[in-house]
Amino acid sequence: MTLEEAIAEHMQLIDLELQVEELPLWQRPLRASIKFVLESILDIRGDTKEDFAGKPWFAVIFHHIETWYRDTYGSAFDQSSGEGFASGVVLVRHVPIEIRVPLTRTTPGTPGETVWLHFPLGIEQGETPTDWLVNPPNLAKIDLTESRKLKTRTTAVATALRRIRMNTMGVTAPDHEITELIDGVLSDLQNAAIGLLTDSDTARGAAMWSMQMAIERTIKAFILQKTGRKYRETHDLFYLYDDALPHCSGINRGLLKKLPNSREMMEGRYGLGTKWTIRYATEAYFAALMLISEFSARYDRKISVGGSRVHLKRPPWLTLPKPVTT
Repeated sequence: MTLEEAIAEHMQLIDLELQVEELPLWQRPLRASIKFVLESILDIRGDTKEDFAGKPWFAVIFHHIETWYRDTYGSAFDQSSGEGFASGVVLVRHVPIEIRVPLTRTTPGTPGETVWLHFPLGIEQGETPTDWLVNPPNLAKIDLTESRKLKTRTTAVATALRRIRMNTMGVTAPDHEITELIDGVLSDLQNAAIGLLTDSDTARGAAMWSMQMAIERTIKAFILQKTGRKYRETHDLFYLYDDALPHCSGINRGLLKKLPNSREMMEGRYGLGTKWTIRYATEAYFAALMLISEFSARYDRKISVGGSRVHLKRPPWLTLPKPVTT
């Protein structure tokens, strides 16, 4: 029996245990590799399990297990990435298209030894946001004016999502409710994107409500942090904006006019009332991103990692040992 066959024999049970734990797919190869070493390997000829993570044979095991996951789960594994991406929406030829934005990026350091991990606040050199569009129409067929508009909008959406992610990290939270409110912002924006991509009246109404919730969370957390007072129990974003003054001066209040009022939002989440066009809905989504980006940039925070980069040692199990030649 080869090592690959032995791993495959054990992986059914190992992966079942990780399923029960509800461990995300992207985290399973490393956890499964550790479980295989600790629970399935009895002894290692000429070596021990001590500090095994840095040993060449563990890299081989990790490689086989990661391959098993790719073969078993296919594209579902490749698309799983924890919080590494955020989905946004742009219109291309009046069709809502997903833009899948990497929230961090890595660039090479010392070859084979280190990498740089970036926490970008915008689009960095060498990045092209239109490359992040998922299954777009043929962009080569778009005229020059529309192409420029698309590049501008994809850049703005990607920048906003990156800023919101970085702005909501390390926030000072004297009240635990601040953290609870902020933690749901990106999830609400993700739900809004999914609803707009579904492109039906009902899904669009739900998407608009998710935008409303994302903005509410952001402003209510802002009020609680800046004033120490409980925010007003209202869905009216104009009232909440005014309650946040003077701390939010400089944020364009007019962006709120690009969204439906709170009554329309509440009706829309049930599929009632106004039926919004996809253009109106995507413009409302863009306004929501701009508002959240601006408010979240003004949070007091313990640490700020946005715009920084960290030099990291490359995990040894990611590099296969060189074959022995005789």
